[in-house]
Amino acid sequence: MKNILLLFILTLLSCTNKKNEDLIRETETVSIIQTLIEKKGLEMTRDFPTEKELPICLDLKKVIVNTRCFEETEPNNKITAIKLPERSFANQGEVCIEKINKSKPINNSFFQIKDSLDILSQNATIKTFKIPKSITQKFKTVELTRNLKIIEQYIQFSIPIFSKDNNKAYLEFDHYSNNEQSYGNSIYLEKIEGKWKIKYIEKNWNI
Repeated sequence: MKNILLLFILTLLSCTNKKNEDLIRETETVSIIQTLIEKKGLEMTRDFPTEKELPICLDLKKVIVNTRCFEETEPNNKITAIKLPERSFANQGEVCIEKINKSKPINNSFFQIKDSLDILSQNATIKTFKIPKSITQKFKTVELTRNLKIIEQYIQFSIPIFSKDNNKAYLEFDHYSNNEQSYGNSIYLEKIEGKWKIKYIEKNWNI
C-alpha cells in the first residue's frame, strides 16, 4: 500500500513539474514571437515584388525533431525531391536534430549534449499554440477557424524548441507569397540578460 501511495505521489509531482515547464515555455514562446515581430515584423510580412503586407498566421506550426535523418539506406538511382512545407494553418514540420544542434552559420554546437533528451521530449508537448492578438496589433492576422482553413499568402512561425534551461531556442519561419517568392528560414535565439536576442538566421527552404 505504501509503495502504491509513493508511486502515486511521484507521478503527481512529475505531472505537476511537466505542466509548470510547459507554462514557462508557453510564456517564453510569446516573448520570442513578440521579439521577432518587433525587430523584423515589417521585413517578415512584406511581399517584396508587390510591397504587399502579408498577414501573420496566429496558429504556430509544430516542428517534430527527427533523430533518423542520416540512417544508411540501400543505394539507388532515384532522385530524392525535397519536400516543401504544405500550406496549412495546422501545418506540422520536421527538422533533423543534427541541424538544430549544429548549424553552418554557427560553426559550433548551439545546443549542448545535455539538451538532447529534453529537445526530443518536446515532440510530445505543446502541440498547438496560438499567438495572442495583443502582440500583433500593428499587423494583419489570420487564423484557423471552422470557416477558414487556409489562404494563399501569409507568414507563419513555429512553436520554438527550447534548451533544457530555456535560454536557447530554435524555430522556423515560413513566408508564403506567390510560388516563386515563397521561402522559409531557421531562426536561432538566445536569452541574454532576460531578453531574447536573434543569434543566427539561415535559409531553410525556398522555391
